[in-house]
Amino acid sequence: MQGPLLEGKTIIVTGGATGIGQAFALTSAAYGARVMIADLNSADETLELIKKNGGEASYVKTDVSDEASAKAMAQAAVKWSGRVDGLINNAAYFREVKLTPFEEISTEIWDRIFDVNVKGIWQCCKGVMPAMRESGGGSIINISSVVAVAGQPGYLHYVATKGAVLSMTKGLAKECGSANVRVNTIAPGFVITDATKDRPIEWQQSFLKARAISREERPTDLAGTAVYLLSELSSFVSGQTIVVDGGHIMY
Repeated sequence: MQGPLLEGKTIIVTGGATGIGQAFALTSAAYGARVMIADLNSADETLELIKKNGGEASYVKTDVSDEASAKAMAQAAVKWSGRVDGLINNAAYFREVKLTPFEEISTEIWDRIFDVNVKGIWQCCKGVMPAMRESGGGSIINISSVVAVAGQPGYLHYVATKGAVLSMTKGLAKECGSANVRVNTIAPGFVITDATKDRPIEWQQSFLKARAISREERPTDLAGTAVYLLSELSSFVSGQTIVVDGGHIMY
């Protein structure tokens, strides 16, 4: 265990079974949070790792694009721990998204990626708000991408959804602040995971070469920023986007 920075908090991580989501779940638990993993896929490995290290974790099968499923996710967390203090909207449709000129993107794929990456965040936020109000506040973290800031040819459908996340965060932050709920965005660079490792090498290298810190980005590189935003250290931070990409995009 790392310490009690998140002790007493219950955090939901969507898409928390693998990859970036798993890093969020493991690190949140290491800092004392009870972690509810919401994923379509089994989270057995993540649950075992958390419990092996003395943490508390649970799992609920969740389709964030389905309103009833998102609502049930929040209800399961409350039933399990009595509260919801944090939500990391990490679940996204990307593994199946291929490099495609924008004129050739199908309506089916466009609608599917928006269902998960945009509507899914909205529905999960709706699901947790009653519990966060009951708890006296909370922190929501939406996961965007550096491509929403920098653009990226061949991925207009994905770029558009991640740009929508930035705007949603600002709108939600303004609307949820009166309930003491903070809403922020983490925008990762290109992160090596099972879902991204098959991308063209030239494309991967273009991100690495643009960074001030010239190495591959790992899921764990994002986890510390999430802990900060979930904790009381960021109690007056809302509506912000933090780009975690090794110094590719700089403000």
